[in-house]
Amino acid sequence: MTWDWAIGLLGIVAGLCTTGSFVPQVVKAWRDGETKAISTRMYVIISVAFVLWLGYGLVIRSWPIVIFNVLNLGLSGVILFLKLRTTTPRRKGA
Repeated sequence: MTWDWAIGLLGIVAGLCTTGSFVPQVVKAWRDGETKAISTRMYVIISVAFVLWLGYGLVIRSWPIVIFNVLNLGLSGVILFLKLRTTTPRRKGA
């Protein structure tokens, strides 16, 4: 008996959970325009991680990994865009 279908389903469910976890943050940041509490460093690091996972998925030809990391990269990119767009540089002595 082969478990390929179960392994594929596991990857899809994991991807849905990961991608789904970013959606509320994107919606909130988009609606409110407030990104002060969001860590720029964290989103830069997670975006790099998504690029690496995407590369890994391409190398091993795992389409769930590829598809969900493209989506995650897009969502984290939106957060970074909103964060950097609304961030004003701090002045020295202020």
